[in-house]
Amino acid sequence: MRKTKAGIFTLSTSSLMICECLITIVTIFLDTFLVSKLLKLTPGEYGGISIFNFIYYVMMGITVFAMGPILRKVNKSLFLGIGSLLLAGLFVTVYLLGDGIINWIWLLGVLSGVATGVFYAGFNNLITDVISSKHQTIYFSVKNILVFLTKTLFPLVLGSIIDLGSFPLMCVIITVICVLIFVFSFLIKTKKNNTKTFNIINYLKILTSKNEDIKPLKTLYISAIFRGLSFDIIATTLTVLIFLNSGGSDFKIGLIQTIFTATQLISTLIFMKTYHKKRSAWFIFGGLSLIVAASIPVFFMHDIVTLLVFYGVYMFFRIFITTITDMRKGTIIRLLSMHSHSIEYNSVYSLFYGVIRGCSYLLFLLYLVMPEMTMISIILGVNILAYIGYGITLYIMEQQLIKQDEKWKKEHPVEVIQPQGNDKEKIESGSQPA
Repeated sequence: MRKTKAGIFTLSTSSLMICECLITIVTIFLDTFLVSKLLKLTPGEYGGISIFNFIYYVMMGITVFAMGPILRKVNKSLFLGIGSLLLAGLFVTVYLLGDGIINWIWLLGVLSGVATGVFYAGFNNLITDVISSKHQTIYFSVKNILVFLTKTLFPLVLGSIIDLGSFPLMCVIITVICVLIFVFSFLIKTKKNNTKTFNIINYLKILTSKNEDIKPLKTLYISAIFRGLSFDIIATTLTVLIFLNSGGSDFKIGLIQTIFTATQLISTLIFMKTYHKKRSAWFIFGGLSLIVAASIPVFFMHDIVTLLVFYGVYMFFRIFITTITDMRKGTIIRLLSMHSHSIEYNSVYSLFYGVIRGCSYLLFLLYLVMPEMTMISIILGVNILAYIGYGITLYIMEQQLIKQDEKWKKEHPVEVIQPQGNDKEKIESGSQPA
């Protein structure tokens, strides 16, 4: 038992886990409290958060894609260190500019997008290098618990520091956290990668071919369109509405995030105990139905109770859909025996998803031509429709994977072992290799 634990929680795997928890704190600040700061600086205007998020996500996607060829040749953990230093530079810049950041929205977007893009370019491809297949289940179980605890605790902590202390103080703290990521990144040792090529043209030819076996991969990319149009912007839209109803209190925003993130741990446990591919329709469409139903009152009433009910339902049930996506996204290349194209796959997905996410935030520019609440209702409506599309395409992908599994079993019929003596007939069913 001791040997197994030592094999899993080495200095490298523990450092990688710590880096993920620390970058989670950084992204909480970027996605929630920097948005809150921009809203305070421009009351009644949404151009700031629209332009910032547009540049941020588009630059992140482009950066991850651009790093693809380099990932084949350079130690991936270096990307974590470089990305964390760039993020530290971003928060030093925010600290120095003060309220003047509103005049440098484009610069904040570029710096944050490039920095997080460099970080995740390495991080997204580190798991297979650092953690063996037999240890991934235990690693992810422990890691998910720690990340959930981080997401539960730190929105309240950050909101309290900003309300009771100051926004500049928070920038200093986040800068220190980025430096810690830089330190831990040097403790991650990866396997030597002997593959020196990055053939995006060849990968795109495979992706656009008429090969029936890669249909699930194509469907995953289609689902990324709908996920990009809905996933992040729903959370931002709800943050805006809660900001308007809380008097701009970062503590209240953090408290609400903390409470509803805690419910996701319960949702995750339910999912882990009961999910099976053949039950995917119940999880996907059941969760979708409740999210859509809870959103309807928000179109007519923007009071805090209606918002909190919707936010709670959304945060609880979206975990079903996003967990299915993350599971498939992490294994589909292996299931399709396309291991050699894993970096190309992650690069294209990140570019595709990042550009769509960024473009979705341009919807906030509707404030220029219509009343505030009308704009929010339109954005929320687009979000919900895209979320429905996201769930449908995800279900289609699950069915495609089930059909492929059945096809594989037909091509590898059961092996019948003839009984000997009084032994009963033993039948060993074929199963698709992992």
